[in-house]
Amino acid sequence: MNGFSEKILVVGAGPQALFLVRELSRLNYQVILIGRKSEIAMHSKYAEKITIESEEHLVLELNSLASANAKLKAYVASGFYLAFLMNHFPKFFQLFHACPGHKASVSQLMCKTKTYELAQKAGVLYPQSFLLNDIDRKQIEELKYPQIVKWNQDIYLFAKPSFKTSLVRNSTEMIQLIQNVNTQEKKSLITQEFLGADLSNNFSYGAYVNQGKVKLDICVNEVRHFRSGVSSVVEEYAGTYAEAITKQAALIITETQFTGFLDVEFKIKDGNLYLLEINPRPFGFIKIMKKKYPDLIPYVMGHKMVAHKNPQKVKWINVLRDMVLIIKNPGEVFHMLKVLFDFNKRTFDVWDINDPLPFFYQMKR
Repeated sequence: MNGFSEKILVVGAGPQALFLVRELSRLNYQVILIGRKSEIAMHSKYAEKITIESEEHLVLELNSLASANAKLKAYVASGFYLAFLMNHFPKFFQLFHACPGHKASVSQLMCKTKTYELAQKAGVLYPQSFLLNDIDRKQIEELKYPQIVKWNQDIYLFAKPSFKTSLVRNSTEMIQLIQNVNTQEKKSLITQEFLGADLSNNFSYGAYVNQGKVKLDICVNEVRHFRSGVSSVVEEYAGTYAEAITKQAALIITETQFTGFLDVEFKIKDGNLYLLEINPRPFGFIKIMKKKYPDLIPYVMGHKMVAHKNPQKVKWINVLRDMVLIIKNPGEVFHMLKVLFDFNKRTFDVWDINDPLPFFYQMKR
């Protein structure tokens, strides 16, 4: 499996990109990585790096790459970059052989309200949601509180959004919040029924999909969270809800022609499974997929017809995040050590003995 001299572009340089860069480079692909200097994958020993300093610079570099390379294969490894390309540089999907693929499906899945339309068609439960821009005073009064206000879709790349996910306890707080966000944010924020703070009831379904058909998948429980939406420990899940999670995720995915990696987030409340969102790009804990399917990337790249499944229940840990949590909650230290010393079943987020610099850069940050 040596000698693949094809060039591949990876857009965005976060942990997901780092995984792709390492795996593709080790298959002897000529990887070009484009991202900001502060992003972790830019410190890998692998790949040719193109550092960008603005959205305009990104577009300029992408146009240059497209001019020099006909229909280069490109993996977009970040939701923020993907949103920017979809909204401000849709020509990207004509210039490159892009993954995630099928632009219309990507557009559906990166927007929560459009994803919920697919869920409704598939008979999958989701929290009642309203765009802030569409909600009137009467509806505000009638909402079931608490509500959680979050991004319906990403709209920023270089600029840091002033708004962060917020829990709203009553109509007075909701009115104040709406008054404080700008017009663009009102069109891009939704409010929805809060399903509870117990993050142990959060589950994810990660998959590699080809034209709406699931090829490889894994169901996981997000055991510990560094913060909401950011896990520090993830373990493969085969419990009571695993079959329902797998089935309901597939029902939504088959409504699309999507190709690429994605993860589907669910939450359980009162025994019911609710869809939270779908992220149509490589997900944060993607290395657990390689632990489950050792030939993951050769399979995705078409060099293997089958990706055999590891029969053991696998685990993923971000050591630095988990250490911060353990300092706050020492009682979890035994579970952390159990994961760390489960050599055959666990994988790390960033650490790689053959490419250590990104890990130490992460420590510095």
